[in-house]
Amino acid sequence: MRGVEGKTGVKFAQTLAASLCLALTGAAQGPAATAPDAQAGDALPPWQPGMLDIHHISTGSGNSAFFVLPDGTTMLFDAGDVDRAQIARLPPLKVQPPRPDASRRAGQWIADYVRQFMPAGRAPALDYALISHFHSDHFGKLLPSSPPSKTGAYKLTGIMDVAEALPIGTLIDRAAPDYRIPVDLRKCEPGGTLNNYLAFVDWRTGHGMAVESIQPGKTGQIRLLRDAARYPGFQVRNVAANGLLWTGKGDRTAAHIPWKAAGGCGFNENPFSLALRITYGKFDYFTGGDITGLEGFGNPGWFDVETPLGAAVGPVDAMTLDHHGNRDATNANFLRAMQPRMIVQQNWVSDQPGGEVLHRMASPDIWPGERSIFSTGMADETRVAIGPWLEKAYSSMAGHVVLRVAPGGGQYEVFILDDTGTSRRVIRHFGPFASR
Repeated sequence: MRGVEGKTGVKFAQTLAASLCLALTGAAQGPAATAPDAQAGDALPPWQPGMLDIHHISTGSGNSAFFVLPDGTTMLFDAGDVDRAQIARLPPLKVQPPRPDASRRAGQWIADYVRQFMPAGRAPALDYALISHFHSDHFGKLLPSSPPSKTGAYKLTGIMDVAEALPIGTLIDRAAPDYRIPVDLRKCEPGGTLNNYLAFVDWRTGHGMAVESIQPGKTGQIRLLRDAARYPGFQVRNVAANGLLWTGKGDRTAAHIPWKAAGGCGFNENPFSLALRITYGKFDYFTGGDITGLEGFGNPGWFDVETPLGAAVGPVDAMTLDHHGNRDATNANFLRAMQPRMIVQQNWVSDQPGGEVLHRMASPDIWPGERSIFSTGMADETRVAIGPWLEKAYSSMAGHVVLRVAPGGGQYEVFILDDTGTSRRVIRHFGPFASR
């Protein structure tokens, strides 16, 4: 890993240029023609029983992904909303504009998206909603303008906005029910964003609604709720949370982060993110919130969650970039273990991805074969700063990224949907690709 990351100057340029020509020709010029049943401008073909749909929703405000599982079970993974005014005070960072526009908050747009792509004949609802960790670009920022919920118990932003519009069966996060990992979280931000979320949790539990902590290593917590027997090849494995990592053997886990070493309320939340591996037949997908992978910049060794986790999870067909492609994640060991064919970057600010992250994703020295990279919204400033290497590496730089896995999991395809309006029509189509 250090050898790859230590390349600079001419050597860096030569390696990246060779990587892009060798490894990404298929990504940029391969099976990217629009398929006959998905012409540009058409609606996304409807989900059908047996399909696995993964919608990476573009809001310009953080992460959110909507899943329709093979039997129609629905799941939301994160519902971010950020404080644009706060970020504007941190030059030179530039936050993406809200998608499709600022007429609604991000959580409201997420709920609108879910309604549009629900299985036909179903009332809009989420069977599961997961919050990977407690940062606003994953669950929603409390602002002075945030309106109260209809209950008056909490303010609306992010996942709370979603819940106001759609019933949520089971809410899962990393620290329920007492929120004491690694410290008493209720004492860390009195009256702030996290406490607003905890007021939402308290209201749910007080009204008999399910709120659970993720169970690392387990496969039965998130399951098909409508016709599981018909899809025996489908599984959701909880692979990480709170620094407790799946070992790859049965349901066993190993503690990676010493909680006491994390410090007080100023601890870094990212390494505590929960992560999932979803398997459907031969197809595997990984998503891990903001888990981290580099020990540099004064961080302790346990800050590298990715290396041991990647060794346990192994190769996947598709994955999301950890921490939006920021420089402290997606290390070489992790990519070498995962070897993804498809990478989705859920980015919302101009320092995503880091140039060295692009280098690692592109390098065939880390893992061989073709790979395709998709962004939900690349900032113009990033495209200027990184330049033509970025343009060559990415197959798409804007729009909702929909990964559709065929019944049985033997193949998959990618649709890019327009994020500038509410019709969400197909822009481009990639595939199909054979699962591993």
